[in-house]
Amino acid sequence: MKLPLPAETREYFRDDKSRLLKISNLGLLFNKYVYSWQDGWQKKDENAREFRDDISKIQFDKKYALSVYARQKAVVQGLQNSGWHDESFELTSDTRLIIGLGGTSVIETGMTLHPLYGFPYLPASGLKGLARAYAEIGCDAPKEELLEVFGSEEKDSRNAVNNQQGNVFFMDGLPVTFPRLELDIMNPHYGEYYQGDKPPADYLNPVPVTFLTVAPGQTFSFALFSRDEGVAVKAKKWLMGGLAELGAGGKTNVGYGYFRSSATPTKQVGQNPQVTKVNSVSQPTLWENASLTWNPGNMILLARKDNKKAEIKLGNNKDIVPEALRSKLFEKKRTITANVIVEPVGNNFGIVEIK
Repeated sequence: MKLPLPAETREYFRDDKSRLLKISNLGLLFNKYVYSWQDGWQKKDENAREFRDDISKIQFDKKYALSVYARQKAVVQGLQNSGWHDESFELTSDTRLIIGLGGTSVIETGMTLHPLYGFPYLPASGLKGLARAYAEIGCDAPKEELLEVFGSEEKDSRNAVNNQQGNVFFMDGLPVTFPRLELDIMNPHYGEYYQGDKPPADYLNPVPVTFLTVAPGQTFSFALFSRDEGVAVKAKKWLMGGLAELGAGGKTNVGYGYFRSSATPTKQVGQNPQVTKVNSVSQPTLWENASLTWNPGNMILLARKDNKKAEIKLGNNKDIVPEALRSKLFEKKRTITANVIVEPVGNNFGIVEIK
């Protein structure tokens, strides 16, 4: 097999796949030196699948992610010393995470990687958009607050007189160490139809496509800063809400990209191993007429009362919800009102019972 690379590079790699996979920068390996290429700049799909599988098994050097993470912490400290107010926090991926799946890639499915060090990360621009989406969808924030935090949507310089700069700056979401990668699969059934070759029909054969994801349980660091402490706190709340309830990256509608607090332990509730809640020794409290919403993506049931919220991860078993309320909540996906017993865990609450 020959690679479409400069002669010196090809001579170094020869046909030795093990040497190729010793590259320490995932970005170079993923976007440049792909051993699925054949003569004539063609590639074989089976080789591309093998390539993704090999990448998912590599233990990349952790020092790159750690050094960038430490550098961002130093930047935040410098901003604090200069009179800025920062809001920093860490969250752990609760499900698989995929950023940039549809991006340009030599192996069809992409992944957003740090341009210098090659580890997966969440770009600041995407986090800002996610926070705004949650502010609008989850909090129904007034336009004045959106302008204060994010600035104007109108970017046309001809209307610059009406534009307003946002007061909050978002930083990239960085892994605290090089995140573990996992191979996942999508299985389109009508590939020939999408290519314009045949009409959609049941006789068409599915063609599995593998792609790389960030595994669940990987911790990421987030930070934002502003001269105004109040708007920074508000933006942090919206960003955390977006990461926990809307999800980051692609395929969030089917459960990808959801985060949880890094310090939130879980334990079993009653005899049902599918129902989990946060561990606590505090006394339960009754929230009368709390609002309940269901997120099918991360399987979390959320209760809100007086600007406070509690949650529980249900899995596939929803017995904690009274039968009379299930249809409207789970099938119609509407917000319902119920009496909810919660108990505090640190600064959060967990749902114990619903009446």
